[in-house]
Amino acid sequence: MTFEGSVNSENVDRALSNFQDSLADNSDALAAVADDLRQMMAEQFATEGAAGGTPWAPLAPSTLRKSRRTRSGILNLTGALLGSLTDPGAPGHVEQIDSGQLLFGSGLPYAGFHQTGTRRMPARPIVVLSGDATARWLEIVAGQIEEKAMLLGTQELGGRK
Repeated sequence: MTFEGSVNSENVDRALSNFQDSLADNSDALAAVADDLRQMMAEQFATEGAAGGTPWAPLAPSTLRKSRRTRSGILNLTGALLGSLTDPGAPGHVEQIDSGQLLFGSGLPYAGFHQTGTRRMPARPIVVLSGDATARWLEIVAGQIEEKAMLLGTQELGGRK
């Protein structure tokens, strides 16, 4: 977003320039989106995919026998994959935020195989982006912009009220 114009006030020019700079930094809103993503991932695991709209396929009997597992949930034998998507301090957690971009996911090598499936394993989508989620994220970003605009409106320009 760019503001252009001519005003015969150095203070107004400075205020508009500061406002433009603040609009370029959406890192606070993107951090809130990352929080929402981590909650979505936890819900996706808790519901074994149903929260994203497509329940995960059950584990094959051979997989259940090989793992001798207790019922810890699909894709959650060790908790590493869940942790990599919900805990910023967990191994494999990918979350990078700058002023205009959020990179989020899991760096665990097998995460992609579960997301898309293989010829021997059904897809069990973990990251499912719905229209509701994107609408929430747009509201978060728009709310931050509105907040910045309100702050500019309440600040004094040039020492005058």
